Amino acid sequence: MEITVRGKHLEIPEAVDARVRLKFGRLEHYLPALQDATVEVHLAHEKAKEPGLRYLVHVSVSGHGVHLQAEERAAQMEQAIDKAAQVLRTQARRHKQRLYGRGRSGKPSVRTPARAKSARRREPQDAEAVEFDGVAHIKRFPVKPMTTEEALEQMELSGHNFYIFQDADIDQFALLYRRKAGDIGLIIPELA
Repeated sequence: MEITVRGKHLEIPEAVDARVRLKFGRLEHYLPALQDATVEVHLAHEKAKEPGLRYLVHVSVSGHGVHLQAEERAAQMEQAIDKAAQVLRTQARRHKQRLYGRGRSGKPSVRTPARAKSARRREPQDAEAVEFDGVAHIKRFPVKPMTTEEALEQMELSGHNFYIFQDADIDQFALLYRRKAGDIGLIIPELA
């Protein structure tokens, strides 16, 4: 597992770096598909009126079609790291249960986690350094073909209101999103 730790307007002490690597390095124990995953940890110290919300930890985990994400705040950086690690452990356990069929339905599943057949392509380290007018953040992630049900599970795990994926049934990109009414919508683009 490749772990990248970055600080926003903050020098990261060695003890904090070691704690991050220890806490998030354990994720592959909960979900073996994360063995070759990349973990990006962004630490920040913000000015907040409440002292309990001064340290922010944002963690993104991506690998083999699994995308987990957590963002936590606390009075101490170590507390925020521990809280984010707990959230990711819970997400990884839930994802593993869904993969292996021990979820709410009780039915065993025949699906197994996909393994990469070839080496992953690496983006340059400064991939986010490319600037586009009006775009504040660029996020890149590998896309594998999946069913709409699998994409819905990934959207729920990520905590976002949308999820873009390659639909395995129609072999093109699609976008799942949560509508204001609470139900789910699907957008399939067509070239004009």
